[in-house]
Amino acid sequence: MESTKPREHDLLAGGNNSLREADNDFRQARKNLQPPNYTIDLSLPPAERYKKVAIDFKQEIQTLPTLFDDLVRELLPQVSIIRVRRIARFLLRRLYSNEETEEIRGIHEVTGIDMYLLVSYNVLLDLFMGCTSGGVRVEDRHKSARMLHFRTLDWGMDPLRKVVVCLDFVDKRGGTVIASNISYAGFVGVLTGVKKGLSVSLNFRPNHNVSSKLSNLRFYSHHVLVLLGFRPPIASILRQCLIPSKHPSNNIQCPGTSLEQIIKEVPLVKSTASYLIFCDGIRTFTMEKDLKTANVRSSNDFIVACNHDQAEETDRQPEDAENSKSDDALKATGMDILVEESTNRQMRLTKLWRNSAARNSTVTTKKLRGWIRKYPITNEQTHFATILDPTTGAIVWVERYLDPIV
Repeated sequence: MESTKPREHDLLAGGNNSLREADNDFRQARKNLQPPNYTIDLSLPPAERYKKVAIDFKQEIQTLPTLFDDLVRELLPQVSIIRVRRIARFLLRRLYSNEETEEIRGIHEVTGIDMYLLVSYNVLLDLFMGCTSGGVRVEDRHKSARMLHFRTLDWGMDPLRKVVVCLDFVDKRGGTVIASNISYAGFVGVLTGVKKGLSVSLNFRPNHNVSSKLSNLRFYSHHVLVLLGFRPPIASILRQCLIPSKHPSNNIQCPGTSLEQIIKEVPLVKSTASYLIFCDGIRTFTMEKDLKTANVRSSNDFIVACNHDQAEETDRQPEDAENSKSDDALKATGMDILVEESTNRQMRLTKLWRNSAARNSTVTTKKLRGWIRKYPITNEQTHFATILDPTTGAIVWVERYLDPIV
């Protein structure tokens, strides 16, 4: 009778097969960490620029109605979703930018998704993003010291993990890349981008100026005007900073393309409350942006912005009435938890920098990447993490997370 005991060479072969399978699994896992890359040719008519992205992500983009319903339930739990859909279909017909409206119309033609869903997606996507952004002075072997721009983007909507993309912009077919943008398929604004001489990122800001009823009215009126297409969303303004439009249909004034111009002009631009981070490789600036004002900070070695104001990092007196109003508003909307998580991320990164700065005034890119991967900087809600180099205009490193990190 033939022995059923496995032979030695069978064991070795099995072992090699297992190793090959493990290696293939590892390579596939690493591949999944890299967002797909697309070239956006700005010389094409706007309606044709994103068609390849829309074709590849048609199935995922067609889940937007579900995401819209989820967002309505979160924001307006007492209101009928059917009624909101009817109103939105009637009112949300375009973005402020003529050029961007044509771009999403092209996406609509490919996917069949209603325009009101694409409009709301492009206007509301920057809401409730828990993010960490900033700049660190880095020095690698054979490279001079410069500031790199780091960023993680966190969101509770898991379906969006599958539509993270890297977009390289060119101004003619076969042309050199003039800017890169890490974004979501179907979204035409800029949340995270870089070109030579400038990198930008946007973080959600949960509070705003609540000093009077009039300031509140102005703030929320701006939200309505953006939704209706009478004012540009902040992501469209950042797009103009990164990629100033040359298209005849463009109707958004560029606030500046150099860091000096941006720091001077952007605080005066009407926008939703947000944290804006800009870097040119020499210095990094953060803005606590309100409707028409901004508190600006900067550093040439280390700075970080998450989802809380600088005031949250300092001891405040109970008699501070304005801060009291802000705290009450945060608690009423449940944003106090987001702020607490934000301060934890900020303190973690700051501690890592201080411990390192006690020995060296710079870190390596490898060390910075390790910091970003640490919990809670990267966490169960992180969709992607990246490092941008505005000195060269390149994305140094990016990872997306298709599943929540446990």
